[in-house]
Amino acid sequence: MSNLPFTIDCDLHVHRYTVSHKELLLRSNDFGAFAYQTEICFEAVERMELDPRFNGGLTLTPVSRHGDLDDSAAVPLLLLELAGGMFGCGFVACGKVTARGFRREGGDVVFDRVLFWEGAGHSVHGVGGRPVETGDTEFGLPVRRRYAREKRTSARFPPPDNS
Repeated sequence: MSNLPFTIDCDLHVHRYTVSHKELLLRSNDFGAFAYQTEICFEAVERMELDPRFNGGLTLTPVSRHGDLDDSAAVPLLLLELAGGMFGCGFVACGKVTARGFRREGGDVVFDRVLFWEGAGHSVHGVGGRPVETGDTEFGLPVRRRYAREKRTSARFPPPDNS
């Protein structure tokens, strides 16, 4: 699946960043006069460079490297540049990104549809990790899906040399 680059014109802002769950949530302003709300959820966030005052529309564009993050990453990642809102641009390295729409029915907020999603393990834009084939053994278990990506067993950052 490749829905990138993805552009959305609604007024988004940082709603929540949860360090323990590695999740960043951007959300359009509360319903107010509008009958529709959009949220973009970045899951398994490994790195984020985003002004907390971020506000405005958004374009997500995949990149193949950012700083020290590239194809040598130990886990599969999506490297995404964020552009188009107030306060310039940003960057997110994550495992999955999903944009969802919600609508108001009476007094209730109801999930409407998934606008797009992209996962690092199944994306042409994913970097790092190692694709495994059906029949391979990873972590002592047989691999059943052909295109699953598994975490490498070697550490991304080697331990310091104590000599």
